[in-house]
Amino acid sequence: MVNRLPVRNEYGFQWMVAGVNTYKVCGRTTDILPAGAYTVTTDNCGNPIYQARDLQVDELVHFPDSLPAKVQGEIKKFWAMGERFSRYGFLHRRGYLLYGKQGCGKSSLIHQIISDVINDGHLAFFCQYPGNFIYCMQKFREVEPQRPIVCVFEDIDAIIQHYGDAELLQWLDGNHQVDKAVNLATTNYPEKLDRRIVSRPRRFDRILRIDAPEAKLREAYFAKKVPDLTASQLTKWVELSDGLPFAALAELVISVCCLGNELDEAAKLLKSLDAHNPSSLEFANGTPQNGQEDQDQNETATNGAIPF
Repeated sequence: MVNRLPVRNEYGFQWMVAGVNTYKVCGRTTDILPAGAYTVTTDNCGNPIYQARDLQVDELVHFPDSLPAKVQGEIKKFWAMGERFSRYGFLHRRGYLLYGKQGCGKSSLIHQIISDVINDGHLAFFCQYPGNFIYCMQKFREVEPQRPIVCVFEDIDAIIQHYGDAELLQWLDGNHQVDKAVNLATTNYPEKLDRRIVSRPRRFDRILRIDAPEAKLREAYFAKKVPDLTASQLTKWVELSDGLPFAALAELVISVCCLGNELDEAAKLLKSLDAHNPSSLEFANGTPQNGQEDQDQNETATNGAIPF
């Protein structure tokens, strides 16, 4: 039994018994972390810190046949299979690597999965520095040894570039014996990942390419965000948004509904923006062989300036 003392100050500070006749000031205690998403780090003394973070869930659309729904279904089944993994001598772990172009919806998919995990009473932890992350996960397991967790490595290629892959590979291999975990990683540049990351079994069991949302998902999204659209108007929105990444769907709604731009023109501009790859080579010294190159650059600058 935990002896809970009454809190007598506005900060929730209490006395912690640190030894015989030895006491330290500590914060208010709780048996478990509240279900949610957390960024983990350590303070200057090496103590783990779990900072709750908000999820951007405003744009999430749950669609029964969508990839997020399928992944969520797989994870739900996975949580119930712990006894099987233990019977055959394996850690109860799973890994998903999501890759695709910028804005295609990887982060939205991650947030959908995490939102579902939180609704089931579980936890998600976001990694910044692998060394601190691993230590925080080990300390967490000392308090809650059996609680399901999702570990998120957004832009895993950038994490490896900054911190190397040694500690991260040890985590993915389960060397730290942190059980009952699902690893979710994203990248815009899968070619930057070493074969040791993408081709080694048990590091990432599913590698999923995330493409621009298909027509059914775009229809569900626009129907939710702009509910006053007629059937014919909704069809037009779906047709004009074909090929746009997920992030551009939100921008299309903002451009038309919030800023008052025409649907056709807004969709055209967003497609040109998606296809445009700005480069400093556009400003390289040299004299154009004819006036067409100058005209093309001027048109690019004009078309690239979004009026909303």
